[in-house]
Amino acid sequence: MGDELLVSTLVPLWLKFAWTAMVLVIVLIYWRHRGPANFLWFSDIALLALVTGLWLESSFIVSLMACMVLVAEMLWSVSFFGGLLRLPRVTGIADYMFDEQSPLWLRAVSLFHVPLLAVIVWGPWRLGYDPGVFPWAALIAWIVLPLTRWLTEPKQNINHVYRFPFAAGANLTPVQHMLVLMTAVPLVMQLPGHLLLWLMFGI
Repeated sequence: MGDELLVSTLVPLWLKFAWTAMVLVIVLIYWRHRGPANFLWFSDIALLALVTGLWLESSFIVSLMACMVLVAEMLWSVSFFGGLLRLPRVTGIADYMFDEQSPLWLRAVSLFHVPLLAVIVWGPWRLGYDPGVFPWAALIAWIVLPLTRWLTEPKQNINHVYRFPFAAGANLTPVQHMLVLMTAVPLVMQLPGHLLLWLMFGI
């Protein structure tokens, strides 16, 4: 009985409610102003899935989302805060945050990346990191990337399926671009995050 009570309080109730409320607000805003395709971003998928992961206190779901987006969220934070401090540009992943053609309040909604990074580090620390999630993260990437290319427009460039957030790759054909992306996301973005999380919080 004591162990069951301990497990049920691994994730504070206030965090479950706060995360759910935040996600509901973001969904309403993005659905209206950016459209449903915006939820194909890996960060948005993680944001939504963590509602279930936190309420169920599921090590698997939380670990899976952390594996999927840890490196990307770290790069976003470095890019955004580096931009604020006028430091040398690392990637263009957060350049849109400084685009004055977009309303400031709408750009401010993207600050969810900050608590998202915090939760995908805190979650595996609190619940333990499930090392079996990496193949599932890669599978999700291989499903979501072609789906994004099929359903979205070049202007949106969701998940960078049309252009990379840096100068390289401009001369690639669409097929080459997607092959590079579908190889790089699991190996360059997900695998390092997986190994880091496993080293720190593996169960």
